[in-house]
Amino acid sequence: MSYINPLHPPVPSNIHSSYTSLAGAYSAYQPPFAQVLPPNLRRLPQAPKSKQPSSHSPLCPAVTFNLQHYASGLGVPMCELRARSAFALEQILVGANDVVGPQMRYRTVQLKIFWPGYDDYTCSLNIYTSAGPVTRGKLAIQVAEAFVRFINDMKTKSPGPNGASWPLRDSLNHLSLSALWNLYDDVWMAEVIVDRLH
Repeated sequence: MSYINPLHPPVPSNIHSSYTSLAGAYSAYQPPFAQVLPPNLRRLPQAPKSKQPSSHSPLCPAVTFNLQHYASGLGVPMCELRARSAFALEQILVGANDVVGPQMRYRTVQLKIFWPGYDDYTCSLNIYTSAGPVTRGKLAIQVAEAFVRFINDMKTKSPGPNGASWPLRDSLNHLSLSALWNLYDDVWMAEVIVDRLH
């Protein structure tokens, strides 16, 4: 049951703040995921293997990636991010042309990929290019390309004990990018949704 307060109209979701006074009380390594996923989808466990240094600067807000006309939080298939033209990407990605570079505060950031059974993987993402700060669409493409490099580098290696339940496949067809989260300073991680049926 929801309660409607006649004195204060509801706050639209597009102007909600991500600020919380409890930010220091929960771990920055476990982002506050918003929803329960359908049975065929699972979030890739993103847990650093070692304690991360504490940051003296506040964490940047998450950068989200959603498909037009679909439920928020399910992400955008990485294979679509790589296959589509810039114009076609604008048609499917919510806010594809939004400039997100300034909120990330660095010219280049480090993307950490934590895949169960494999060594942590780090690659650089260019937040500012000669054309200016990066847009949501161009950032999403860079993340998808980083996952291609990760898969190519790891496919010759044997997974550790945790790798059996999270097999690494040769394509991005089963991976969707949902968000980028700031771990500390210029280090970010991707929230990835894995489709077990693909």
